[in-house]
Parts: sequence; C-alpha cells; structure tokens
Amino acid sequence: MIKQGFPQTHCTLANGMHGSVAHAPHLTRAHVSIAIAAGYLDEPPNLPGLAHLLEHVVTTAPLAASPNSSLLTWFAQHQGSLNARTDDHVTDIHFTVPLEVLEQAGLTAAAQLATPNMPRQVIHNEVAAIDAEWQARHSSSTMRELAAFAALADPQHIGAGCRHGNAQTLGQDLARLHDALAAFHQRHYHAGRVSIALISPWGIGPMIDLIQRMAALFKPPIDGDGTRTIAPRWGRLHSVDAPAVTSGVASGMTLLWPLPPSLSDSQFLALTQLAGAVNQGLLIEQLPPSLNDYCATAAPSGATDTFHLQLSGHLDATQWEALAVALSKRLNSLLAAQPSQDESLWQPPTNTEQLAPAWFTHARHQALARRFSGTSSTSPFSSSSVRFLVPDVSTQSKGCMTEARQISATSIQRWCGHYGVSDDFISLADTAWAACFIPKAMMTLAPLAEKQLARQGIVVQQRQLAQGSWVMTLGDDAVAAMGTLLESASLTAKTPANGLLAQQLLQRLMPFPDTPALWVSHSNGAEAVGQALRLLVSQPIAASGDECPSLGTIREAANASTAIMRTLRLPGTPAQRWLLALAEQRHSAAFFQQARYEHQLGYVAAVRRGDGAPCSLGYVVQTADNAEGVAATLTSITDRLWQTFDEHLPSMPVPPDTPLAALITQWQSLLAGTTQPLHRLPLDQFALNEQVSAVGDQGRWQTHWLDSTGRYWVSDCSYKP
Repeated sequence: MIKQGFPQTHCTLANGMHGSVAHAPHLTRAHVSIAIAAGYLDEPPNLPGLAHLLEHVVTTAPLAASPNSSLLTWFAQHQGSLNARTDDHVTDIHFTVPLEVLEQAGLTAAAQLATPNMPRQVIHNEVAAIDAEWQARHSSSTMRELAAFAALADPQHIGAGCRHGNAQTLGQDLARLHDALAAFHQRHYHAGRVSIALISPWGIGPMIDLIQRMAALFKPPIDGDGTRTIAPRWGRLHSVDAPAVTSGVASGMTLLWPLPPSLSDSQFLALTQLAGAVNQGLLIEQLPPSLNDYCATAAPSGATDTFHLQLSGHLDATQWEALAVALSKRLNSLLAAQPSQDESLWQPPTNTEQLAPAWFTHARHQALARRFSGTSSTSPFSSSSVRFLVPDVSTQSKGCMTEARQISATSIQRWCGHYGVSDDFISLADTAWAACFIPKAMMTLAPLAEKQLARQGIVVQQRQLAQGSWVMTLGDDAVAAMGTLLESASLTAKTPANGLLAQQLLQRLMPFPDTPALWVSHSNGAEAVGQALRLLVSQPIAASGDECPSLGTIREAANASTAIMRTLRLPGTPAQRWLLALAEQRHSAAFFQQARYEHQLGYVAAVRRGDGAPCSLGYVVQTADNAEGVAATLTSITDRLWQTFDEHLPSMPVPPDTPLAALITQWQSLLAGTTQPLHRLPLDQFALNEQVSAVGDQGRWQTHWLDSTGRYWVSDCSYKP
C-alpha cells in the first residue's frame, strides 16, 4: 500500500486566526480552504437557510476589484475552480488554482469573504437558486437523512428543523433579508471564527506569508463572542426510520454516537483518525454474518457532533442493542489505543484519489474541532446513548425493469504492463495492481471483502456506473487479491441512481467498452484472474426492478424533475481531445452565468467532458420547469458559445496528484479506447486550430434526458414528446 505524507505547519495568523499549510512538491496547483465557524445551527430561528444564502451571495456577488466578475466566474476565467459548503456548524469556501495566480486568488477570495458586496438583485437571484437546489435535492437520500437526524433531535433544538432553505423560508422583503445577511456576516465572518488552510508546492515560509496577508483582511474578533460551543441536540427518541434505499429490500442500519459537548481539539481529531482506521477493517469481528459492509464517519454532514457508523446487510431488531454494546466497547478500546497524531505531517486516507477534497475535509475537521471547548473524560462511545436509523421498507424505491441477459465471455479485452503510470508517480514502478470492468452489470463483492483486503494492506476501489461497473486492487499481491474478489463476487442488472439527476447524466459522457476488460501490472497470476473474470461474466444476470412508468405518468408526477444534457461527440483524435479540454475550460464560466442567472434554467449548470475515442463534451442543467423550453434554451446557449469560440492556447490538463488517481486515469483511458491520458499527450497547435473549424462537419450533437422516475432517452434534434 502506498502512503503519502506531507509536512504540515499550524500557525496563528493576523487577529488570532488559525492557519495550516502543507508542502506537496509534486502538485501543479494549490488547494485552499477558508473555513468559518458558523453554519445552519447559528442562524436566527426564524430564517432557515440564512447561512446557506450568505455562502451563495459571497461567491456570486460582484467583486470590488472586478465588478464584472464573481468569485465563481473569476476562478473559472483563471483556469481554477471554486466551491463552497454550508454544514451545521461550519461554512467553508474552497478553491483550486494554478500556481501562477495563487497569490492573487487567495487575496481576492479573502477580500470578498471579509467585506462582501451584497446587492439586492444578487440576493434575489440566490434565493431562487437555493430554491432550485432545494427542488433538485429535496427527495434525495441526503435530504431524507437530514430529516431523520432532525427527528432524533430534541424538538426544541434548532437542529430539529431542516435548515437548507428555500423560497418559502427565505422569501422575505429584500431589504430585511439584506440586513439579516449583513448582521450574520458581521457576527460570524471575523478573525475569531475564520481559519485558512493551504497545500501547495510552495515552501512553508511563503505559504504562511500569503495566508497572513489573507488573514489581515478580516476584521478583529468580536469581544465576548462565546457562541462557538456546540449545544447538545439529541432528544429522548432513540430510533427513527432511515432514508429509503434503492435496493428494494431492507439494507442495514445507521448508528450514531453523540459526542460529549466538550472535547479538546486533539480529542476530536483523534476521532477523525479513528474513523479512517476503522474503515481499514478493525470492526470485522464484531459484526454478525448477516452484515456485509460498513463505513465510519467522525462527523457526518448534518450531524457533525456525532460519530456515525453505516452498516449494510440484514440486521434483526433483536440484535440492535447487543451489537451497540459490542461496537461501543470495541470503539472505545480502539480510541484508547490510537497513536498520538503527528501534527507535523498530514497523511490523507490510504484510499484518497484526489488530494483536494481530502484536504478540504481535513480543513473542515480542524475548524469543527475548534468549536468544541475544554476536555472531557466521558467515553464517547456509550451503548446507552447510541441512536439508530432503521430502514423503512415501505418507502424503498425500485428501478425500472431490466431484462434477464448474459454477457459474452468469449472476448475479454486485456492489457498487461505499466503503460507509463510510473511517469506520473515513480512509486508505482514497484507496485502491483489489477483492474477489471464488466459492461451493463453491477458487481457486488463478497461481504466485507474490501475491509478484509484493507487489513492485508491492499486498497480496493470500485465504481458502479450507468454503463457498468469496475473494481481495482492496489498493493502487494493485488493480482491474486483480484482473483479472490472475482471468485466470490456476484452480478446484478440493477443500475445505480447516485447523486443528482444531472450527475447521473454526466456519468454517461465517459465511453466504456461493450465487452469485459482486464488490466494487470504483472503477468504473474494474470491468467488466473482472466479465468475468474470469465467465470463471473458467464453467470446469467437476472431481471430486476419494476416496470417503468409511461411518459404520461411522468408528466403527472408531483415535483417531477428532469436533467437535460446537450453533448458534442467527436471521434477522439488527440487534437479533438485537446479541443474539448479547451472548450470545457473556456465555456464553464459563461455557460454557468447564462444558464443559471440569465435564463434561470435550474440549480445545476455545468460543462464536463468525457475523454477517449470517441470523446464528448456535455452541457447539463436540471429543472422542474417546462423541459421542452429548457432544452431549446440550452441549445441556443451552446450554439452561441461555439460561434464565438476562443482559440487561445489552453493550459495543460492537470496531472493526477495521487498514485491511485494515476492508475484510475490510465485505466479509464484504456477503457475509453486510448492508450495515453490527455495530460501525457503532446499538444499539436496546428491540428488544434484545424479542429475548431471542423467541428460542424465531424461533430455529432445530441440531447440526453433523464427524469426523476429514472426514464432515460436520447434525441438528435429538438425534443419531441
């Protein structure tokens, strides 16, 4: 198993703010988080969603130094990316930028957060955007989980209501809403509540100097600001129905251990370290045979004052209490045995694919730790205080009917060797791995197989996609481990429905083969893995799900939502792959602005590409409005973007920043019909210029549709019901 570690320094910044910097010499971009110790549960009780609205406003309002840009558009124009998240106790704005604009980006973002411009028109637009987000997410498993957390809370606690916000909760007089935002900002967005975290290839000294200058832009702490402590939220109710799952049968349960209201920073961070260690298989012996997997989270979104354990499989109600006792004892013993955390080194979890989200999570945890005050001698895991989320079988959903079928095992694509991944990470030269792909079927691993291999030092990565599923193993004996996984795995025809509808559509941009595929780093053991894959795909795949509703039923469904994606598809020459990478960069900001604000097409507005042969570029929106009209507007916007295409030399695609990411990038390139990922291909500027004018002749435009009932279809022209 390959572990990464980066030298880390914590420091006190201007006005007493907290700073963290980590040195990662191999990065080509910097990742920065500005976290504010304020969230949903700090809002006025009568304004649910105010913290969320402020997050939206500060990222979309005009900048003082650049009135024609917001933070979101500024970062897109500078080949960076910015996003934000409001949780119950912490709000953070995080971004990734090229190194050459890091200083300007940091100061621009800090200035906007410290002294934001908040025009009333922007507030009006963002209330509409939050309402569209609410409509897009309100039936998602995440929102149902938040509702379950709220049901467990004390009815008098502010956390007993959903604080996401929507047009009804925020639809007040704009003048009053502006004043409420200004008051919330003044009370919380000051140096006493803000922390900055930066990881980059810069030296520790220059990074600290930059975040010191960023910190100096914030107002001093407010005297007597003693509201950062976390008030206990949990009521007397010990179990409620969990969110519906998509498998159609009862599947496990969730356990929540409320944390003591007073913890030290080190105690809380030890719990986050414990969650990572537990996910490496340390609870296997405590679980009954009917459970097949679990996942621990130290501070889940929506209930960050708890330790969260999601169990998968069947669990009889008579086993709940006994299991809670066993798990509580085990977790307490594991916590007591945790080694002291080395504050001078940041080590992301072993299964980290991208450093940016891992760093942002690390920064949020640090900000949350500072909201706990003092120390506690109370054991955090008590079976008498644990809460249960129990599956509600009656409301679980099923997908559309799939036909029974069998995959042809006669033609399995095979690759053996490194294919240049050691050019990205030299550490991969002495590492073994294996990966396999199965089209149009979902692969289910044996119970706790991933955790068992983790205890042997082998990382397992798995993807369930609309086009099929794949699994990868990395580490010593990874090839043999893959054979063992395949021998005990099973296949189903179920198509996963993860994330927003728009995210599900974007998955379809990446091309995948119609036949099973296998990639191993070494020939030793490859034949046995190939045989195991052949035996697995030779199994018949049974039908599953319910009959899909008719289009008439779809249109009559309450709160129906539709994701619409217009795609450009090209054969996938190197120049065409470069062209779509350039278009993704150039069009993202303009498309977001036009789709979301000028035409109000919905909460989601994104440009993404699928790299391969063929290659595709997708422009996606999600709406609850008239789908035909939205599709026509989407076509108009994309046509205009290509009529004024900018041919300036693109910046290089970002290389992978972890060994696991390097493997996955190469694996996806092989599956997509190419040998090399784009970041390792030379740029031919002449061929690129030729492709700009040839798009109309060589490209194929299509419109993809996915509605909230799971119905998917494609059209080559305007939508016709």
